[in-house]
Amino acid sequence: MEKILTKDFITDNKTNKVFISSLIDTKTGDLDKEARANVKSCIIQFEKHCELLYNTKDVWARDYMPIQLTKNTYLGYTYKPDYLTKSPEYAKCVTNWKLHNVHAEKYDFNGFKVVQIPLILDGGNVVKAILDDKPCMIMCDKVLLENNIDKNNKTELENFHKWWKEWWEENFDGTEMKLVLLPWEGSKYDPIGHADGMIRYIDKNKVLISNYKDYKDYNEEHYNEMMNVLDGFNVISLHFSDLEQFKNNKLFSVLLDRTWCYINYLQVGTRILVPKLGYDLLDNEALKQIREAFSANELSYEIELISQDMTSIVEDVNDKKNSGGALNCLTWTIQS
Repeated sequence: MEKILTKDFITDNKTNKVFISSLIDTKTGDLDKEARANVKSCIIQFEKHCELLYNTKDVWARDYMPIQLTKNTYLGYTYKPDYLTKSPEYAKCVTNWKLHNVHAEKYDFNGFKVVQIPLILDGGNVVKAILDDKPCMIMCDKVLLENNIDKNNKTELENFHKWWKEWWEENFDGTEMKLVLLPWEGSKYDPIGHADGMIRYIDKNKVLISNYKDYKDYNEEHYNEMMNVLDGFNVISLHFSDLEQFKNNKLFSVLLDRTWCYINYLQVGTRILVPKLGYDLLDNEALKQIREAFSANELSYEIELISQDMTSIVEDVNDKKNSGGALNCLTWTIQS
């Protein structure tokens, strides 16, 4: 396979088409059906180049669809998430996009060049970026646990990084694919462990992270470890609890565990749709901060709030009735 050049690497700001599962407005799990039907309408209104994916087993399209590397080349992986496979009830929700013949009515997936990486992985745990003028993938290091690699074993960790480097070089004609592994907080605080609920790419060497310092269980050691592995990036953080309007604010306290959803926005090229929690003061502050994060870029961005309150969809990720996902999780975006 040809070398992946930085100019050809498809990051979110290069996408132009969005797909959503046809299950999004049907009864699946315990997610609010009416809210999801409204979210579907909002996504279609936001992006006219939107199609439904058929034969999916779950609504979280980002997690099981292949990862676009270049216009015509995709990365396949083994989708076998422990948060689903540990339960017989949820195991039936695991989609194999090729085996189950996931397809869209107007878009043909048959022309895809798909290279299968021998890893158990979730698409939602891959955030593509450009770092030091090289293509880069940012993942939560829960991926190590899922592939039986002990991150506390120095030799195992070094061997994994060595394998990663060699795999990309051998399969993509000498490509240097940088890898950043974000520290996982553990299943108690983050059972899913997906990078797209932690961080998003803004521009070369620049990322936006979730409002970690606001969380009730804020762990300074974990935060500092995250900053260390993100060395080389200009890191911008969402933040709310330090603002006067949210101090001792009861409604903010109620919604605090769901504020991670703001980082899980839908981006299609230079247009961004931000989830909202139905509290205007908080939603508008999140919108303001995301707009500010993108304001210094060379490209001009259009950033807006979704009109549908998504609180019932982005319940606390520890709620067993909910997978804990927002707009990026519900969608799959590519450059067509």
